[in-house]
Formats: sequence, C-alpha cells, structure tokens
Amino acid sequence: MITVLWVDDEIEHLKSHIRFLEKRDYRVIAAHSGQQALDLLKENQVDIVLMDQMMVGMDGMETVSSIRKSYHVLPIVMVTQSEEEELMDLAIGGEVDDYLTKPVNPSQILLVIKRLLMGNRLRTQRAAREVVDQTARVMDMLSHEMNWRKWVNIYRSWVEKDVASDGSLTDEMKSIDKNRFSDLELDFSKHVELHFPDWISGTDPDSPLMSHNYLERVVVPQMESSEELVMIVIDCMRYDQWLTMAPILEKWFHIETDFMLTVLPSATPYSRNSLFAGFLPRDIWRFYRHKWDEHYGEAGLNRHEQYFLTEALRRLGANKSIQPEYVKVSNRREGEALIHSLSKSLKDGFLAIIVNYIDHLTHGRSELDLIRDLAPDISSFRKLAETWFRSSFLKDLFHTLAARGSTVVITSDHGSVFTSRETRIKGRGVSGSIRFRFGDSMTADPKATITVQNPAEWGLPDERSSKRYLFARSDYFMMFHNIPREEMYKFRNTFQHGGVSLEEMIVPSIILKPKSMR
Repeated sequence: MITVLWVDDEIEHLKSHIRFLEKRDYRVIAAHSGQQALDLLKENQVDIVLMDQMMVGMDGMETVSSIRKSYHVLPIVMVTQSEEEELMDLAIGGEVDDYLTKPVNPSQILLVIKRLLMGNRLRTQRAAREVVDQTARVMDMLSHEMNWRKWVNIYRSWVEKDVASDGSLTDEMKSIDKNRFSDLELDFSKHVELHFPDWISGTDPDSPLMSHNYLERVVVPQMESSEELVMIVIDCMRYDQWLTMAPILEKWFHIETDFMLTVLPSATPYSRNSLFAGFLPRDIWRFYRHKWDEHYGEAGLNRHEQYFLTEALRRLGANKSIQPEYVKVSNRREGEALIHSLSKSLKDGFLAIIVNYIDHLTHGRSELDLIRDLAPDISSFRKLAETWFRSSFLKDLFHTLAARGSTVVITSDHGSVFTSRETRIKGRGVSGSIRFRFGDSMTADPKATITVQNPAEWGLPDERSSKRYLFARSDYFMMFHNIPREEMYKFRNTFQHGGVSLEEMIVPSIILKPKSMR
C-alpha cells in the first residue's frame, strides 16, 4: 500500500480529498505542521509528501529543506494557494518534484502521485506489452511476409523502449515471456540465412544498406553536398549505446537516423575492411590478395584500411586529387591530439576516424572481472559506455565539428550480443572466434548455427573447395567438444560479435548536420 504524508495546517478542509485517495487503497497520514511532519517521517515508511507552503511556524520550504537533509529522493509535491513565480522557482530549485496551486481537485492529486511513483513502471509495462504484441505479430508472419525494414522497425522499437525505461523493459519482458525475444532472434537468423546471398548480390529489391556499399550510398553523396565531411566509425557500437549519446548531440546537430546491415562475419577484420574497401571480403581477397589476412587474432588485420579507402573513393568517382585523411583513436591523448590538428586533417575537406574505445571496453569486460562486476548486464554496460562518452574527447570533437559547420556521418563496423548459451562443434583446421568459425569438415547443431557451404555466395573468400564457415545464431557461442565445461563459463554472459543476431548485424547509420551556432 502506498503511504502519503499530507502536510497542511488546515488539513480538516481536505478530508474529501483524503477519502478519495483512501477509497483507492492509499494510506494517508495527516500532519498539521512542519515539525509534526518530520516526526511522522521518523515513525512511518512514507512514499510521497504533499506539502502546503503557508503554515504557522515552519513554512513549507523550510520543512522541505529539513526533510532533504535525511530523505534525498523522497518525492515532495508543493500544494499551495500561492501562484508567485518566484516561489515556484524557489520550490523547484529546492528539490520539490512538482507544484500544484490550490484549489486542487482529487483527480489532480491522484495524477501527480501516479506520475511520480508509478509513471516509469506504467510506461515500462505498456512498452513491454507493445513489444510482445509486435513480436507475436512478426512471429505469426510467414517468411516471405517479412523483410529487412520490418526487422529494423521491431529492433528499433524494442531498443528505444528499453533505453527509455533505463533497462527495465528487458526485465519486464522476461516476466511476461522470457523466451519470446530469443525466439525472435532465431527467426531473424533464419531470415538472414535465406536472404543474405541475394542481399549482397543486389538481386533482392529489399537489399539493405550494407558495409560494402556504405561508401557508395552514404559517404560519397554527402561528400558531394558538404564542404567538410567527417566519417566516424565507432568500433563495436550497438544502437542502444548510440541512443545514450544522441541526446547530448541534439543541441549541436540535426540528426538523421537510419540503419545498416553488416557483412558476415560481423567482426572487425571482415566488416570494417569491407566498410573502407567498398567491397565484400570475398572481393578484397580477390583484388588485394597480398593485403588480405584471415588469421584471426593476428595483429594488423586492419592495417590497410587507409589504402582501401583511397582506392574505393577514387573508384566511386570522388575527387581524385584527395588523399583521404584517416586516423585511429584508442585513448584520450590521441583524441585530444586529433582535435588540436583538426584544421590540418580537414584541409582537403574529408576525414575518416576510427574510435576504438567501445570495442576495448567490450573486450575488456570479457577479460577483466572488475569491468564485468561493474557492468554485469546489458543496461549497466550501456551506462558505462554513456559515462565514458559524457567526459570523452569524442564529445568535445563533436562540439568542435558542429562549430566548424562540418557534416558528420557515423556508423559502426558491427555491434555485439550478450551470449548465454553454448553449442558444441567439431572440425579440423578451424579458426575464428566463438561467434564464427571457418575450416574444413565442420559439424554443428543447425538450430544454433548457420553452416555456409559455399563461401563465395556469402561474399567470403573461397580459396579452397573444402572451406566452410559457421555462424552462431541468436545468443549462442560455439565451443569444441573437448573443451572442459568450466572453461566455457568464462564466455557465458559476455559480449561477443561475429555471428548472426539483431544486436550484432543491425548498426546505426547516422548523418549529423550542424545547427547554426550563435
């Protein structure tokens, strides 16, 4: 039962309001003075305080100040006859959560109590029902009725509602149907399995924006219409992480949001090379074989990106005299150096920047118990990324670019998925990560993995006829049969990438147009 402490030296005039609340199962405690209110707070568990301003002895604002010394988050609503703006400013500045002027009707009181105490919960419940209903409609559709844009819409809706609820949407959905979203992820992987070869070949009219055509479809058109263009690739950034950054940028930029589908594997050596080369991994291997290295885990797998970018922009008809500036930023020192040299880097009007921090944070969480303890779940990890951004060089860079009037395009090479289920695989000559593998004679559970028998059709190198690729579906991670079970535990509930899931493959494609700075 919710307990309301109502403080008013004429409380007897409010009996009808109190009865209105009590009929709706609210417990109302009445106090005739500020001091009595302070005494009652020590004796009762109170959920919200309704406070009159004009009282004999200690007035409302004085009482609020005394309450805040011990109760910092207790909701307090000022209910007073005064309509003076100065008092309103003083009240809100004095940590009052809302302000009502008398006379008030009982419904106004009920509304403000519900909003302050149950607003987030009610919004979360409604959002969960909407997402569950939307998911059910998707799962009832036949495969041919679904398309790329429908998948984007349901993913976008779910993520935006989860971020708006501060992560509580996920918990609410679990209480409604804990398996529903996992089933949806598996359906998405089946859709990718069916359509991916047609998407990369361009024969499907529903073909999405993808890593290998991002330069052609986004970057080059913006180069042609902008005096200065900065391309920022935030490695391993998920859409929910972007949503924590966007509100900070709204005061500087007009934000246009779209989405891109990564190539497979949804991992940096493939998807980021593809992004800068304007080619599928298969074609990078064919045309630049001396610069292609597929030994995953080796240093320098992306060391040719500036060369790929230069070649791609010239091939796509960009200004042939431009030598694209390209910078990788892995720490604050490098970021601050970039900001200081920005005019030099943008002398030809184009700059490409790789920001590695979120990728480092993602890998660090898998390897360091301290980061895993700080961010044990998706919501807390998102907050960790947000905390970094708010005090990062990247925020300062955006501010500087807005002041310069630069257009900015932002995307990621891939996202990441929170893995929770293992599946066993067999094979020889197998390489890769726990979300994707390639090798010979590989076998795996088709419910948990996608097996690619013809790599070339999936845009992948096919240097030998026996080569196969495996991609983990949904939140699975792949382990060999001879790996001890205790070894697998360190991979469970970690953020991984390379496989087929909504969170890994659907990444934001953002265009920022600077607002006029006054």
